[in-house]
Amino acid sequence: MLSSSTNADKPLRSPLRYPGGKTRAAKLFSPHFPEHTDYREILAGGGAVFFHKPLAKTNWLNDLHPGLYALYVTLRDNFDEFAALCKKQTGERRRLFNYWATERRDLMEASGNQQLLERAVQFYFLNRTVWGGRVVFDPSRKSRLYFSNPSGWSRLDQKLQHLMQISQKLRAAKITCQGYEKCLAGATSNTFIYADPPYYRESVSHPTDRLYDKSFDLECHQRLAAALNDTPAKVMVSYDDCPEPRELFRGWNFVELQWKYSGTYAVTKEAKANRRKEKKITGRELLILNY
Repeated sequence: MLSSSTNADKPLRSPLRYPGGKTRAAKLFSPHFPEHTDYREILAGGGAVFFHKPLAKTNWLNDLHPGLYALYVTLRDNFDEFAALCKKQTGERRRLFNYWATERRDLMEASGNQQLLERAVQFYFLNRTVWGGRVVFDPSRKSRLYFSNPSGWSRLDQKLQHLMQISQKLRAAKITCQGYEKCLAGATSNTFIYADPPYYRESVSHPTDRLYDKSFDLECHQRLAAALNDTPAKVMVSYDDCPEPRELFRGWNFVELQWKYSGTYAVTKEAKANRRKEKKITGRELLILNY
């Protein structure tokens, strides 16, 4: 039986495997959190900062990915039904993956509150078992959606215990699936906004190499910077450390950070020949603050 006891304010790790996710970095960010009563994560993704930090008086998570939206809303509002359907996902995992990734592609075309429960389980199962946690619904990038982590669906009871804590924290949050611009409306000096856009370098890569279902082009980065420069809120933005974000947010405060990227290794030909993993790659990142 799942236990429901939890402290909704204690740090939790994100429930998702997420490209560029900030689960490891959130504790490095926390000394830089400003005082606030209203928190908004406008490009939520794996929601690592929201799940790590104490709840504010009001909390808002937003992301354009319809599957991610379905997962968060379902965990918040219908956890028991979600857990029950997850427990029914038994049998050979590649077959299950093919079911959710291929036979139920119709769910990937749904939006809003249509078929939320099935969409939530689909997104979570794919996230746990797809290559790199990259759940890409775009049919033109079908090659990004393939089975590579059969162990990702193991220890389900342990995962559901964690997801119950996630559910309880989400009960304090407004959850939306819309353009981030709408999330800036009504912000005040007591609002704290965290934005974790796709890496700048990712936006100039070939479309088939991009990590996210909803990617940014260069104009998107410019529009985001302009919108955040105009808000009265306290804003924290995380980026890869390269010259362009420094230029986009000229006059803001820059905090240079680094950490090991989860699941990413510096692989050499020698290492491959000897079947040996190299050390994990250390990423250089920027925390950009307007306060």
